[in-house]
Amino acid sequence: MDESTEQLTLTEQTLPEQTAPQQSTVVDGLQPGMTIVRRVRGPRRWPGILSGVLALMMLAATAIGIQLAAHDQLMLSTYAAYAAIGFSLAALIFGLIAITKRWGRGAGIAGALVAVLGNPLVLLYGLSALGGS
Repeated sequence: MDESTEQLTLTEQTLPEQTAPQQSTVVDGLQPGMTIVRRVRGPRRWPGILSGVLALMMLAATAIGIQLAAHDQLMLSTYAAYAAIGFSLAALIFGLIAITKRWGRGAGIAGALVAVLGNPLVLLYGLSALGGS
């Protein structure tokens, strides 16, 4: 039997006390000795996948903000930076949930890592520290 199924067996002890043993007793449509095979749902993977998608959206918002700033549209680039920071925080939160609960752990690790390294604040302070100014 694989990990995704579990077996339950209806035995004589689970039958009601008032039934006679010579009668064919039906309990919830089951005869004594019948086996129920139930599918167990696999692990949830949506937090890890959502973390990866939010990290990609954060990278897109960062790139859009850089392009807007290069064309002297500072108000729109500021909004894009705020959106990127919001996407980054959401990606980090869902990534940590995915890592701790093991729900799409690989995608959660990748999403959290990209969210931290691609955050506009981290890029600003990291690149300015490398530039020496």
